[in-house]
Amino acid sequence: MSPVDIERASSLCLSPPPGKMAGIFGDGASPLALRALARPLLHGETVVAVDGGNRFDPYEIGKAARALGGNGKEALSRIRVSRAFTCHQMEALLVRKLPSALARYDARLALVFGLPETFTDADVPYAEACRLFRSCLFALRRIARKGTRVVLVGKAELPRGAGYLSPTPAAENRAGFLRHLVRTADPALLLYRDENGPRWELRTDARAVRGRC
Repeated sequence: MSPVDIERASSLCLSPPPGKMAGIFGDGASPLALRALARPLLHGETVVAVDGGNRFDPYEIGKAARALGGNGKEALSRIRVSRAFTCHQMEALLVRKLPSALARYDARLALVFGLPETFTDADVPYAEACRLFRSCLFALRRIARKGTRVVLVGKAELPRGAGYLSPTPAAENRAGFLRHLVRTADPALLLYRDENGPRWELRTDARAVRGRC
């Protein structure tokens, strides 16, 4: 395998193994994922994105497309975006709207921005949030099994150490939703900081590759 840097790692996350979901998580995850989209968009691929928490920034795609020698407007014309600001809106989009949008636009790549962030509202009872979260994951897994490449993108800060691999959300800590997504994703690109500055780690079933941002 050729050497991996953070840009190549983010591109690899756009092509998860069949039936699986990839993930890009941590501070700066959304801009990194958007820049990675420029290449497939310029190659003519249609992308459907669900934007939770207003993470979608078209400037990142346009800038990356121009850096590749392409046209930013042309790249942006091939992406379809729907927005959700609450966990109820996110669940409705993923369960009822996303499958039909993928079929309508003949898209085989779906990005979901801000899924864990939309579940941080303490006004939503935890049991209700868990039900909606499970519904979202079930819908996304079903889409992935039908051949769509599904990529989850979350900005929430990753805790240090191995604690973020906890298999289920903790009842008193809604950051557990992010930990569950990190555990689910394959591959998973994790962006975090240690005492030496920003770092990244690409995890797959086979191995982990690490580097500095």
